[in-house]
Amino acid sequence: MYLSTNKFLLVTTLLIMPLMTWASDTSMTMTADVVATPCSVDTDASKLTVEMGDYYADELTEPESKSGYTTFPLKLKDCPEGTTKVVATFTGTEDPDNHWITMFKNTGTATNASIALKGSQAPWIGGSIKNGTELTQDVKSDHTVSWPMEAQILSPSGGATPGTLHVAVTVNFTYQ
Repeated sequence: MYLSTNKFLLVTTLLIMPLMTWASDTSMTMTADVVATPCSVDTDASKLTVEMGDYYADELTEPESKSGYTTFPLKLKDCPEGTTKVVATFTGTEDPDNHWITMFKNTGTATNASIALKGSQAPWIGGSIKNGTELTQDVKSDHTVSWPMEAQILSPSGGATPGTLHVAVTVNFTYQ
């Protein structure tokens, strides 16, 4: 029997192919994180811009003088089932003149005045929020969580001048 060249190549290729196949063990690793669904900021209840009112510069002339405090809520809603706690982490630029109470730096036009922030349950001295402070609250049965907050204008060195006060503090929420 005589094989044509094409048939010979086909038969040879089919016989050699199994020899060219190698088997090896391979493993695959997969990772993921399951995270809680975030709550929503309750913009109807929360004060994301806190109006602290008007104060006269002569009320802040003495060292360690301060205004009255302004209370405001920070509230989340629609927290999902399974989320039991929320951690609020506060970040902002601290005023370098914080020898008395930790304050956030004013970027407005008033000088020698800053703003301190705290959760309303904490004492002012030693309890004011600083850059990186974490406050944890339990999620309530109505799927809300809130932090009652207070802010106060301070003049640690005294001699505050008229102008505007602007302080930016970012709050990052972590869900547990």
